[in-house]
Amino acid sequence: MQLPLLIPLCALCLCYSTLRRADAQQSVLRAVDFDLRADGEADDGPAIQRLLEAATTAKAPVRLEFPAKRTIRVTSAPERYVFRSHEAADVTVDGGGSTFLLGPQVRFLRLTHSRRMVVCNLNIDFDPLPFADGTLTAVNAQEHCLDVRLAPWVRQPPEGGPTKEDGEQAFFGMLWQSGTYGLISRHYWTARMEPGPEPNTVRAFAADNFTEFGDLEPGKWRLSLPVPGIAHRYGPGACLEIEDNDTVTLVDVELWSAPWFGFSVMRNRGEVTFRRVNIRPKPGSGRLTSTWRDGFHVKGNSGKLLWEDCLLSGMNDDALNLSTHCSRVQKLLSPTEVEVLQTFPLSPMPWSVGNTFAAADFDSRTLLGSAHIVGVQGWPTERRIDGKPAASPVTVEIDRPIEGLHPGSMIWQPETANPDTTLRRCRIEMSCRLQSPVTLEACNVTALLWFYGEQVEGPFPSNVVVRDCTLRRGRGNPRLAVSFAGRSPDATGPSAIHSVRLERNRIWGDFSLAGVDDVRLVDNQFREAGAAVRVEGCVRLSEAGNRDALGKLVGLSKR
Repeated sequence: MQLPLLIPLCALCLCYSTLRRADAQQSVLRAVDFDLRADGEADDGPAIQRLLEAATTAKAPVRLEFPAKRTIRVTSAPERYVFRSHEAADVTVDGGGSTFLLGPQVRFLRLTHSRRMVVCNLNIDFDPLPFADGTLTAVNAQEHCLDVRLAPWVRQPPEGGPTKEDGEQAFFGMLWQSGTYGLISRHYWTARMEPGPEPNTVRAFAADNFTEFGDLEPGKWRLSLPVPGIAHRYGPGACLEIEDNDTVTLVDVELWSAPWFGFSVMRNRGEVTFRRVNIRPKPGSGRLTSTWRDGFHVKGNSGKLLWEDCLLSGMNDDALNLSTHCSRVQKLLSPTEVEVLQTFPLSPMPWSVGNTFAAADFDSRTLLGSAHIVGVQGWPTERRIDGKPAASPVTVEIDRPIEGLHPGSMIWQPETANPDTTLRRCRIEMSCRLQSPVTLEACNVTALLWFYGEQVEGPFPSNVVVRDCTLRRGRGNPRLAVSFAGRSPDATGPSAIHSVRLERNRIWGDFSLAGVDDVRLVDNQFREAGAAVRVEGCVRLSEAGNRDALGKLVGLSKR
């Protein structure tokens, strides 16, 4: 039975003292009363389902309490999510600091169309793990393989390679090396694995598209290998799916491993808050990897998004992918009637009357204009063309023509492209793809911050603020710390990336800001000697007090 799932509280409190004060007003259900064993061995999935069934009849608000600091193993769950909630309201899941140890075929949470939900005070891990970490002992470019000595805590992974099981996607490992400021990495596209020449070793054969053996040195490089049949499995989805809800709060949650994405955060309203929500290798474990794909995959939200005091590390794709799924103009039926098609047919982004219809030319990355939506016919559902997924066409009526709008134009709704997103005091150690408005305050980033637009996952970041941050090159790009890629060099017209503020940041690594309109650069310090600092093709650029590695004032507009 589906049941209301996470944590709520009428006022959505963010500290445990407030949560405790609300206890008297909540129905409290204790997992141990439903035969939860929490011994780390028995499957507690059935006990959790009994708890959830009881919650469906309890008087709201409901608080679900788990025992303190235990290991709760879950190897079975209806529809493969331990907690699954649809159209629930005012439910709190308090993990008591316990660790939920999941089997590889299940995921932790799917929360949809629910209101005022809270999840807090728990850890999530997988057993067996989806990765096997080790150190290179031999490089054989002729045989297209690497020998790897597994870390002491690693189980010998099964032989084989991609299985295509359960929607398994791109099958790769991750090479790691110490960089100037932190770990850097490189994908290792993997064909198959077999036992190595010595005990506790693996011979990992590369796929044909991997050719970068030249600089790999035994003992210097480490490698996280994907475990066949577990790693990269799409399965039922991300480990935690938070989609189409109104107001969700997560506090003190740790995700230590996941076979695919960590979080999917999509089409939510109200406020979605992540406070001290960490995605990282389990502390003290010696692991290198956390999630095989994005840590946070964030798409098409209209509500306020906040990450505060979070640590994002060890993922083998982006730490944060902030964007929406854009559409393209298929036909101009009239000057104010447009047939559109979502570029990526999965995860539909519906069009809504009253929203803004924004358009850009993708090739030049310039804005064409905007209008208000006054009519919508159709829904961007998935269909199949020649066996491949494609979106159904939607007809959108706008209140006035947009000059230059043409078939192929990139279009989106700013109101549903994460318009109010803040990261505050976060530590990030993997690249971030940032394609919608965002504010970073007092963050510490050792990885590429990439502000750009892309026609599938777009649109373009505007109203960007980066303030009082420490930004270092690291994972994602060995040289670049920050990159803004706006209007094409030979294009005219307003840039699709505009209204950017960078203030009082400390930057180590290359810095590139090109083709951006309305830029303010104030009191930034470019501290790495020899790093390239490029500001080109910007309109309405103002600057003051920026300094180089020697503390000298620099005139960025002249570069």
